[in-house]
Amino acid sequence: MGIKPSPNDKTQSASLLQIVEPVEVNRRMASGNTFIVNVVTAWCPDCTERQKRHIGSFAQKMKSHGIDVLQVNVQLLKGHFIGAEHEKMTTQFGGHGYPRTVLINHGNVADQNNVEIITEDTLSELAGKFIQIISES
Repeated sequence: MGIKPSPNDKTQSASLLQIVEPVEVNRRMASGNTFIVNVVTAWCPDCTERQKRHIGSFAQKMKSHGIDVLQVNVQLLKGHFIGAEHEKMTTQFGGHGYPRTVLINHGNVADQNNVEIITEDTLSELAGKFIQIISES
């Protein structure tokens, strides 16, 4: 008999969120994968505090449907991209506005205008929207 994790333990769901660099996002897009990218910055309290409390549950819900959630930090200081590839990816996904949650379906941007989706309820609604888009494709 195994030990079941506490429903209040956020460690397991947070570990489902994969912290990556733009090169991994590009690789998966080129391979035609379906996944989600959460674009964040280190200076944004909506990214580092408000959404952080709930993004693990979102990742867990998406993973239960076979969809990975990747997170890319694009800026450490406001207005200064970590690198050219971070800026290019941000532009490709709709520009500024963080956190931005983007659905990639079969390697193509399918839904990108999801900015400041930070509460448990709005992330749950977004998960439902993404699952529907994927199921209809």
